[in-house]
Amino acid sequence: MRTIVILGGSSSIGKAIFNQFNNKDNKFISTYFSEDSPTNTSKNNESFCVDLDSNKSIIEFSEKLILEKINVDILISLAGILPGKNLLEYTFEEIDKVLSINFTGQAKLIKNIIPLLTKKSRLLLLSSISAQKGSYDPFYSASKGALLSFVKSLLPSLPIGATINAIAPGLIQDSAMFKNMTSDRQEFHKKQINSGKLLNQEDLAKIIFDLCQDHWNHLNGACIDLNGGQYVR
Repeated sequence: MRTIVILGGSSSIGKAIFNQFNNKDNKFISTYFSEDSPTNTSKNNESFCVDLDSNKSIIEFSEKLILEKINVDILISLAGILPGKNLLEYTFEEIDKVLSINFTGQAKLIKNIIPLLTKKSRLLLLSSISAQKGSYDPFYSASKGALLSFVKSLLPSLPIGATINAIAPGLIQDSAMFKNMTSDRQEFHKKQINSGKLLNQEDLAKIIFDLCQDHWNHLNGACIDLNGGQYVR
C-alpha cells in the first residue's frame, strides 16, 4: 500500500486529486487549515489540521509521521494563499504569512520528513505561472518562485531514486482563486489562452496522477508549465 500525503487536501483541487488516486492500494494523509473543514473522510484517509505558518504545527505533524514510521511514497503540496495585493498594500505580517504558507512552511515540513522518503518517493509541488511571469502580487510571485529554486536545489538531499518536481499552472477553472475573481477578470484570463479555456481541476488531477507514475522517473528537479501558452519560456 502506498501512502500519499496531500498538503492542502481540503481544497477543491485536493478533492479532485483524491478522487484520481483513490483505490484500495492507497492510504491518504491530508492536511487542512483550521478554518477549513476536513474532506475526503473515507476510511483510507486521515485528515490533520496543519498551519504552515506555525513552526509548532509543522513539527507536531512531522513528528507524528515519524513516530508512526510512515513511508511517504507520494507528497503533493497544494498549499498556498493569494492576497492579491500590490507591494504598498501589504503589511509586514501579511508578507511573512504569504512566504510561510507558500514556501518556507512547506520547505520546513519536507526537511523534517526526509527520513520518511524512499528511493521510490515522488514529491510534486504546486507553483504558478506567476513564478515565471511575475504578478500584480509581488510576494505571491516571489513565494511561488522560491518553490522552483527549492525543487532544483533539493536533489542531493533526497534518497537516490526519489524525485521532486513542480508544476506551474495558470488560473484553474472553478478553483477558489477563480471564484474570488470578478466575471470580467475571469474572462480576461481566458482570453490570454489560445483555446479560450482554462485548465480544469479534473484534468489537473489527471496530470498530477500521471506525473507520479514510474514512467516519469527521469523528470527530476523540473517545472512543467501548464498555462495554455500564456507564458512560454
